[in-house]
Amino acid sequence: MAIPMQGSWTVSVKSKSAAFLQRFVIAGADSGNGTYTGEVATPAVSVTGANWRIQIQNNPGSGFIDSADQIKFPTVSGLQYHFDIESNDAGGDEDFNDLILTCSTPVTDTDFIVYGNATSYSGRCFFPCWRGWFVIDSPAALARALGYPAMRKAIETVYPERVRIKPIPQPDPPPFVPMLIPLNDDRLIPAKRVQLIRLPKEEPKLTRASKATDVAGQAFSVRTAAITSFAEKSGATIDRIGIGSILDKIFPLCSTETLAGFPISFEEYDRTSAELGGGAYTGTGTREALGQAATDRNGNYVFRFSRSIAEFIEESNIDVGVAEDEVVQSMPDLIAKLLDAMAPGGVAFESAPYWNVPVLKRIDLCFPKPARTGCQGGRNIQALGAIRLGISDTVFDGDGRITCTDTTLSDVPQARCAAWFSRVRLFGCFIGSGTAVTQYTIRHRRKNMVTGVFGPWEFYQEGMFLQKIGFLIPQQIGPFDRMLEVVNGGGLVAAKAYDNIEQNLAWAASDWFLKAVISTGGGTPAYAPSPGTVQFRIQGYDAAGNFVVGATDTVTMYIDNTVPDLDLPSVQMGAQTGGDCALFSLTGEPDPAKLTVVFKAVQNQGFLGRYDLTVRKGNIGGFAIATTTGPAGETSGALSGAYTHTSAINCGQLFGTRPPDEPLADAADYVTAYIIPASGNWLAPGQPFCTFSVNVGATMRRTNGYNSAEDPFGPVQYLLGIQQ
Repeated sequence: MAIPMQGSWTVSVKSKSAAFLQRFVIAGADSGNGTYTGEVATPAVSVTGANWRIQIQNNPGSGFIDSADQIKFPTVSGLQYHFDIESNDAGGDEDFNDLILTCSTPVTDTDFIVYGNATSYSGRCFFPCWRGWFVIDSPAALARALGYPAMRKAIETVYPERVRIKPIPQPDPPPFVPMLIPLNDDRLIPAKRVQLIRLPKEEPKLTRASKATDVAGQAFSVRTAAITSFAEKSGATIDRIGIGSILDKIFPLCSTETLAGFPISFEEYDRTSAELGGGAYTGTGTREALGQAATDRNGNYVFRFSRSIAEFIEESNIDVGVAEDEVVQSMPDLIAKLLDAMAPGGVAFESAPYWNVPVLKRIDLCFPKPARTGCQGGRNIQALGAIRLGISDTVFDGDGRITCTDTTLSDVPQARCAAWFSRVRLFGCFIGSGTAVTQYTIRHRRKNMVTGVFGPWEFYQEGMFLQKIGFLIPQQIGPFDRMLEVVNGGGLVAAKAYDNIEQNLAWAASDWFLKAVISTGGGTPAYAPSPGTVQFRIQGYDAAGNFVVGATDTVTMYIDNTVPDLDLPSVQMGAQTGGDCALFSLTGEPDPAKLTVVFKAVQNQGFLGRYDLTVRKGNIGGFAIATTTGPAGETSGALSGAYTHTSAINCGQLFGTRPPDEPLADAADYVTAYIIPASGNWLAPGQPFCTFSVNVGATMRRTNGYNSAEDPFGPVQYLLGIQQ
């Protein structure tokens, strides 16, 4: 694939060890663009530009094609940074020495180079890559952490505002801002530091041109110092031993893999006043976009950025003496973002800051496993999100409800007759087709849920923009208006087509098999204006637009973007009615006093996982309750219900407080429950008053291919007070 570059570099041929003709192509630069012969005698090429790209190619006899390539990490010699790009052509060997380029650039006090290896992790574990920190970098990790008392206490101490329940899950949440809890230090984030850079003696003029002069044999050195004006310690009390013990136990549950062919962007992060004063990392400081890199086949990357002279720090603010020939430079804090052109905001995950980065620094990046699926063979549609198709553990009923019992990876949704909702990623591949597929269409049709008859096929035409190497902005792969043989033998007709970028080295390998992101709540025409069954069919074509036999696949999905209807309009105690400021008195009531609660928890397509009516007392928390009879001996409605999964083919349903699940419900699906404490009365002896909340909540069986497949909703609360 192409290697993205930043700034000014000199590109030269280091060696050639191949029989095939070799060349390299430079594009997107301000100067130096062109195609150059891959021979050692080729003159070095000076390239300038904020962002550009370089691609090595070889000619096996049928014309030039892209070579596979990999990068080596940079080194410093003779006041120059150097790194190699190694390539492997279409020959039989895989030694990556067919053509090797060297990229070099002068060492200056305003240019920074970071490099390293990028990996992803998965499993029921926490961020495994910084052993001195407890890092929470996803909503799933936060939910797991809150289940451990030591971790929960630390989060409540450092991040109290983030320990809360969202009443309705966000379908397309923005990137999760990581949370950092130190395990080896009392500082919530490291102290801000600077670097003192000594370059060769030259004219005392702070310009990039002067600093870039290569003076052979003279030393380049960097040392660091703390800024004296910032707070040193935090008073937060954290059970580091308890958290460390948990992390040690679950660390073996982590699995890691190389992030090959993924685009990564970098931002400089300016700490907020609170963070500079010793507060926890919030992610709300000012950010400056620096540019993009991309990982090679081994997950390695090199990225260069520049800081201006204005970023230099006053010498009086640091804790060491500054030599006459040293320049004081701020050490920036960097955030890395794993890019995903089809995610909200174009970002899959963002890292916590890498603090105090010097001019040359190895930074090994680590992210949660991204939403990507490779080509595993078999059918053309490979997966919907993380749910693989074509395996025995994935079963659809006739209407497209999904059951998944695949436990080969810990993050696969364990769906039980669930609906599809939100944005669903469709992964597929045509690699096994006998004829090369260069383009494809996706069509959809909706089933009439009353008659059972499908409507006509319509073209899927949501915009698809994916990451092309060396381009800061995602590039479109469709839809494009083309003439295609949509029906085998039926002739060419107007169609909405998408380019097939599988194994195309000009595109990020991470995007090769992403064929569509289906916005289940949208569509032209709408896929599912009301809940129901929709089929999606993918079809591949050759370069001439001909139908490719064996490149067709169809998936049936039950789409439901509705949410449970939760309501709790009325609570009373005997003849005492509630209201906006409900206050009940136990005087004159039986012991225990009886509450009459009217509530609703309904999902009309039967996708509830469960529903519950519960009570919380003051700051005590959960308060056990039981049903009783009404004032005239009426039977109480059930306080809860739970879905029971018996078959993936003949799916069951749970509607909630409506027939057939709740025969006592009224015409509006409300049910009346009569509740008392499971033991004793609402107030303990000698207790004059306490607050209570009556709550109704539910879960819904639905998935976008990545969630837990059972989303929580509520609680809807009714607040009241009880006095003696």
